[in-house]
Amino acid sequence: MTPFRFQAFGLMVLLCAAATPAAEYYVDSRTGVDTDTGSRERPWRTLERVNEAVFHSGDTIFFAAGSEFKGGFEIKQSGASNAPISFKAFGSGPKPRFTNPEGSVLNGNAIRINASHIVVEGLFFERCPANPTPLGIQTLGAIFLTTNATQCVVRRCEMTRTPVGITIYGERNLVARNYIHDNNQPIKPHWGPMGVVICGSDNEVAYNRFENYSAPSAEYGHDGGAIEINDRSLPKRNIRIHHNLSLRNQGFIEWVGRVVQDEFYIHHNVSMDYQSFLGLTGPCTNIRVDNNTVVRTLAHAEADSEDVIFWLYGEGNTNITFRNNIFVYDPERVEPIFSRGELAHSHNLFYRIDHDRLPKQANRHAYERKYLGGGAHLGSGDLIGDPRFRDFAGGDFHLRPDSLAIDAGLELAYKSDFDGVPVPQGARPDLGAFEYRQEEPKN
Repeated sequence: MTPFRFQAFGLMVLLCAAATPAAEYYVDSRTGVDTDTGSRERPWRTLERVNEAVFHSGDTIFFAAGSEFKGGFEIKQSGASNAPISFKAFGSGPKPRFTNPEGSVLNGNAIRINASHIVVEGLFFERCPANPTPLGIQTLGAIFLTTNATQCVVRRCEMTRTPVGITIYGERNLVARNYIHDNNQPIKPHWGPMGVVICGSDNEVAYNRFENYSAPSAEYGHDGGAIEINDRSLPKRNIRIHHNLSLRNQGFIEWVGRVVQDEFYIHHNVSMDYQSFLGLTGPCTNIRVDNNTVVRTLAHAEADSEDVIFWLYGEGNTNITFRNNIFVYDPERVEPIFSRGELAHSHNLFYRIDHDRLPKQANRHAYERKYLGGGAHLGSGDLIGDPRFRDFAGGDFHLRPDSLAIDAGLELAYKSDFDGVPVPQGARPDLGAFEYRQEEPKN
């Protein structure tokens, strides 16, 4: 009977522990005191106190609006799938501001996530560290998710003037609805700033806004970009990048290559950037590029090394498909769509902005090559023509009712467009990131 009683007692202890209510902690850089309890009435003051604390599943750590914190902290305790540990803002006013400019603490990371089931939400980051920095590229990130960081969420945060916004080494993480913007300083003489760097498998980057991440480069003209697929020591599989807005960055996505890069799903993104929409360094396998709106009409005063829609280098590139996209480009500075090797493509709309000035061609195939590149051809369902954006000059890439893109796409089982509008609205899906929705009749 003794063993039974011991087991029963142990079970009671476990049940009591599981029933322990989640705790709330508060941090205010203006009124807090580190020796206080960390309650809302008696908040802590510094990140050092946060770094010392031990948190448990379901706990929430609140940072006061208007607070400013210098340095960084590491999250070492994990939450649970139904009870993550959360780090959030509270109160009205500016988002809590984090900076770690010197890089001597945590390599400039303001928050290093070294645990699972963590949520970071609604915080502001700047100069983490300051540009330029002697630190290694693969150590950077205002928020840095280590290989131990799994099933974590970073959402609704804002970052500016930081070399790398978010780096992801762990798996099964979500980076969503963040605003990463305005860094025109190089990390190193030839490396530019990057919004999100993905180094692990099974990650999702969605509904983010990237703006103005581009810097002069000693080697490439300019460098940087919205998203980088990095670290050749780790394979990357099952990466989903969708519903992101990328404006005036030095490219949308670039692959580092020489390692497994398999099963990427890139859909319903809007890109109006410099350099390339996709820069693929092989091997790249099973890459689906669907329903994106890509406008390549921007160019720096000095030419960049990759003024293209996409580039493709390296070996082992197989099963890369482009479907239901809209590609618009200015041939004055941007090379034709398929200038670096033609990939499988169907049901896309291609348009050169100097369409009206093109001389008449002797045959259709020569005419098409002026749009797509030497030797390229139209695939099944591909079209050439003006997409008829609602306001091209103003950056509104929704479709007008007379657009060739309407009902011209394949059914690819996507449920919603860039705006969240159900797909399809008509007989078939539209091309590009936006589904045309007829305006409701006015009363």
